[in-house]
Amino acid sequence: MVLTHNIMSKKSKSLFPKLQRLATTAVQGGLSETTRTCGNPACACHQDPARRHGPHLYLTFRTPDGRSSALYVPREHEPRVRKAVQAWAQLWETIVEISHQNREALARSMRRRENPRESSPRGKRS
Repeated sequence: MVLTHNIMSKKSKSLFPKLQRLATTAVQGGLSETTRTCGNPACACHQDPARRHGPHLYLTFRTPDGRSSALYVPREHEPRVRKAVQAWAQLWETIVEISHQNREALARSMRRRENPRESSPRGKRS
């Protein structure tokens, strides 16, 4: 079902600029920090877990085919990636708000309009 601009609430329409702004930077995924052991067997990280390397930041996400994947985030890019993930959360919250507003507007519209099937038997159109 496509909602026309007549049904869409004014508040929903007012959120479109926010959607556009967020969509320019939003990245879907989660952030996780991990510590690692290196490839040098003589390194202290192999003997003492407290001396592992890191923490290292990763952006975790699902690929289009549904597999889990991760992207290493170098420290110098951490602020930008954190903002991108936060923008995704705000984008999602905005879409949920638009959906709520549209659902309310649709319900109001359906209450105002006469159901065209009330006056004729079900399934038959006059």
